[in-house]
Amino acid sequence: MASGPSEPPRRPPGDDDPRSEGTSEPHSSEEPRISHSPPGPTDDRARGLPLTSPWGMPPFAAPIPGDEPQEMPKGRRPYSSPTAEPEAEPRRRPRRIVNRPDKLVASGPPTTGPQPEQPAAGEPEAPPRRDPRTVPYRLVAPAREHTEEPPAHEEPPQLQEARPEWSQELSQGREEPSGWSQEVPLSREEPPEWSQEISPGWEEPSDELEEPEEPEVRRVGRPPAGRPTRPDLLVATGPPRPQGSSGRHHRGPAPAAVRRSSPARRHTRAVPIALTLAAALLVATGVLVWQWTGDEAPGLRLEAGTGRSGDELFTVPAAGVGTNQKLNDMTSVGRAVVAVGSDTTSPTPRPLFLFSPDGGKNWQLGQVNGASTPTVQRVVGGDGRWLASGGDGQSGERGLWTSTDGFSWQAVAESGLAAFRPGDQIHDIARTASGFVAVGRATGDDGAVGPAAWRSADGQTWERVETRELEVREIKAVVAKGDTVVAIGHPAEGEGSRVVRSADGGRSWQATGFQLPEAMPRTGTLAVLPKRFVLVPTRQRTISGDVRVYCSPSGAQWSQCGSIGGLSGESVGVESLISYPSGVAAISQASLDKYSVLTTTDGRSWAKRADLGNLPGATLRGFTISDGGTLFAGGDQAASDVDNQLVLMSASPRGQASRVPLGDVEGLTRIARETNGVTGFAGRYVAVGSASGDAGLWTIKDWQSWKSMSLGGPGRQRLEDVAHGARGWLAVGGTETNVSVTDPLLVTSADGESWKKVSVSGDLARRPDHPYLETRVVTAGKKGYVLAGEDRDQTGTAGAAMWFTSDLRKYTRSDKLPQSGTGVRIHDAVATADGFVAVGGSGTADQESSVVWYSEDGVNWSARDRVAPPDATSAGLRQITAYQGKLVAIGTALADGSRRAFAAVSDDDGTTWQTAWLPADQAAAVYDLAAAEEGLVAVGWHGVPGEGDSAAWTSQDGLAWSRMALTKDRLAGQGMQWLTAVAVSGAEVVALGRSTTYNADHLILWTSSLTSSR
Repeated sequence: MASGPSEPPRRPPGDDDPRSEGTSEPHSSEEPRISHSPPGPTDDRARGLPLTSPWGMPPFAAPIPGDEPQEMPKGRRPYSSPTAEPEAEPRRRPRRIVNRPDKLVASGPPTTGPQPEQPAAGEPEAPPRRDPRTVPYRLVAPAREHTEEPPAHEEPPQLQEARPEWSQELSQGREEPSGWSQEVPLSREEPPEWSQEISPGWEEPSDELEEPEEPEVRRVGRPPAGRPTRPDLLVATGPPRPQGSSGRHHRGPAPAAVRRSSPARRHTRAVPIALTLAAALLVATGVLVWQWTGDEAPGLRLEAGTGRSGDELFTVPAAGVGTNQKLNDMTSVGRAVVAVGSDTTSPTPRPLFLFSPDGGKNWQLGQVNGASTPTVQRVVGGDGRWLASGGDGQSGERGLWTSTDGFSWQAVAESGLAAFRPGDQIHDIARTASGFVAVGRATGDDGAVGPAAWRSADGQTWERVETRELEVREIKAVVAKGDTVVAIGHPAEGEGSRVVRSADGGRSWQATGFQLPEAMPRTGTLAVLPKRFVLVPTRQRTISGDVRVYCSPSGAQWSQCGSIGGLSGESVGVESLISYPSGVAAISQASLDKYSVLTTTDGRSWAKRADLGNLPGATLRGFTISDGGTLFAGGDQAASDVDNQLVLMSASPRGQASRVPLGDVEGLTRIARETNGVTGFAGRYVAVGSASGDAGLWTIKDWQSWKSMSLGGPGRQRLEDVAHGARGWLAVGGTETNVSVTDPLLVTSADGESWKKVSVSGDLARRPDHPYLETRVVTAGKKGYVLAGEDRDQTGTAGAAMWFTSDLRKYTRSDKLPQSGTGVRIHDAVATADGFVAVGGSGTADQESSVVWYSEDGVNWSARDRVAPPDATSAGLRQITAYQGKLVAIGTALADGSRRAFAAVSDDDGTTWQTAWLPADQAAAVYDLAAAEEGLVAVGWHGVPGEGDSAAWTSQDGLAWSRMALTKDRLAGQGMQWLTAVAVSGAEVVALGRSTTYNADHLILWTSSLTSSR
């Protein structure tokens, strides 16, 4: 076992006369001495094995000169007895009994020779003489049963007549690995005990030794944790551990490293002779096996490092903050008012809940727990049961949240969403007397669309209900009065809208005969009065300019009951209906910056309730009227080319509408900022990302001070990656000139401090019929630089785009790519000795296929075989780097229904690969990978999604990985923490990350060091 530093070895008191360090020891004429020492119960110093190990406190003690003799137990007893009578023994040179963990001890029959005496009181013990860097081994010889003594030829000659105590301290001669353990086969009838300290100056055994009539076992002390002692096991645990913080998990160097680095010792023939005798005895009695007994094999070590806040470091001068927030719906019950929406501020989107407990006088950010989609579309509830639903309607993600008070929300766990299938989409939700209902659309494996409906008693556990006979293609809106539920959807045949209903809280559904050919079903088409249901075709006016209103007492039979008139000539009609305790309100957009609200108590006559004006560039989506009669409206407004801010309006029954100030709501606004990549070269680090909607560049040289740079220019800008090559630095990203157009963004620098934009022209320019082209990946090799990005056409179909430049001036786009690049996402690239390799994936997340492309010149690319771990049904590659002449990639794969991170290694430029899973106790994600001479470092997070902590993985071959959980300096704790980019320069590791909760967000700069004992 390896230990930490210790004091230089000293000779024990009373052991012969003092000698100078350089003087060789004379051969002693004394008989060999026994020595062994377990750590005391409070010995907490560094040692290779924990104190709870059965080998941390060996079963014997062995005497050392200078100690008074201990009382010897008689016969075979589990532990020595303080009342046992001492055996008669001749007077011998006094010795003391001291525990010595650095001695090799072997058991055998006890001798009857003179016993040692203990030293005088107060005499200090000296530490053992041993190289502190020696490493533990176990020498195991399995015991076998036998009933007679071994033949004489199997023992050394000096052990045939009698087995004396013998031992020799491994402190002289050629250095050998110390700290052995050995199992010695013993007779079951007569288990012997013999031990001897291998001392300098070997002597023949004394003729005075006699064989005892009855063999006995000598044991001293009780082993840790009450484990039984082993009289047949020889254990040497190593030198005493120094006090300190190294703890009991200190890892020592490898055996070869110990032998190479150990200092020269004084030479003697005693060591090889004694070891030869011991090995001969073991070979004669069993099989000889070497076994490593350290905590784990030595190798790569990543220090805990230091984390610091990056909030003040990674900023750029900007007029805005880069937020992107929206309100989509509102509801109120009693004095509680809830507004829901989304906060997609990069890069930490979150579902948005605003709450007022006092009828809109004060507002606060709600509390949200659990991982979910960042967009909330609808909210209903009250009386202790609230429900919200969400999703972007495109990616297939969905979210459901429940609450008992409207303030604290919990995302519904995956186990409660088993009733939802891939392709399902929720359009609307309603509160019933017995729980909740949700309606929407289901998409089959063949792409066919059909209606879908679900119900739940508590919002946490959902069941799917039958909808095949409803004669609709999908259901768009739903309302409820008690357990009577009414919904509207697209008819299976024809155009317009068709009404369906349920009389039992959504357990069963029936089609009605009511169909409106002129009305398109939308959320907000239906509402509830105290005695009837109301339906208003949205965005639909008659020739006279009115809007027809239909009513039904039960939802089964419908008829026109009134009309809405007096709308502005610029209005397209009614945008949506909302229900409140005493009536229904209809919202109409009068002009681009003005909305009108009309109300009714019976559906027949409508009166203007309020005008919401002076809203340039604003869009209102959510409306509610509280029990006190106050009208609330929510939406968003473009404040600048990089900011989209919330809009919240209120209007009392007899007052004017006014805007609710939200600037003082704690945690509501967070600055858009992200650090996407970091690269080091020649003592300089360059990090790229975005801040406040503008592209960000940050650099530091020799850790003097960070310098931040802003590129300026219109639209949202961001940088995704940076590399250093023969012609200098190149960073790549994209610019959103407006919400629908994105162009490449490239900047170069010769020194890492002065940067200039590259003209986006020629092969870098976006094609006129393609609204989206962005560069995301860059790598540099001896031939030049390779760039990778994404290209989208007007239909949204995405494909890969690749470029090459040798001089950072002329950029050549690859015309021919494997699969034409369609559907392919290139996530990373690396330069090899002969060319370039790019990796990524294609297909959906659940059916992803890995992509490996190779190019010799950076322009012409060919596909290599796909990479996937065994039994994986889906796999994609995310990062790649070159390490010791090999390629190492990190990816994610779906196996046995769970997504896991894996590593892949290739030694032939990506032609063939070996794969291995990365260790993770729960969920995990790896975001970046870097290589150094010492080894590989990958960073990301692990734990529960939405509550994970930062993590780092290290490896020396790309296949065997160790995970390091980072627990300090905001790298772990409440909320979500992760590391997103890493660079290794020499032994120095620099990583950028984030710590975020629902209402707080912080950047992190983490530095560490990487060492290897190879």
